[in-house]
Amino acid sequence: MADSVLLETASMLGLKGVKTQLDLLPLIRRGLPYASLERLSRHMELTPLAMGSELGLAKRTVTRRANEKRLSSSESERLVRLTRVLAEAKRVFGSEEKARRWIRKPSRALAGAVPLGLLDTDIGANAVFEEMGRIEHGVFV
Repeated sequence: MADSVLLETASMLGLKGVKTQLDLLPLIRRGLPYASLERLSRHMELTPLAMGSELGLAKRTVTRRANEKRLSSSESERLVRLTRVLAEAKRVFGSEEKARRWIRKPSRALAGAVPLGLLDTDIGANAVFEEMGRIEHGVFV
């Protein structure tokens, strides 16, 4: 991950002291603060409940996490994955608005899938990152 994308990811989530990808590991394992989900939901222009839904969380789980003030490690990992994609898309497309629009729009290169809908797995996220790399270099499939 490029330094600028890493720093943008940490900033969007409100994480301090993140200088390398490895700095994210203990934070993810401990569980990110619920405030990180709230911060990303503002960047995505979604409510925290809608953001939770995009991460595959039930409404009840989101409400419980709001009360507990911390996400689980697997929820934190999904949140970081989505944030990394948004940060990279912002870099590739030049603005957060264009990045949000691209993430929510079906992509022919991704077999008609919406990039946001592929982020529940590493394989899907890798396909999204690869597509952004092709877009950045002007390679269209």
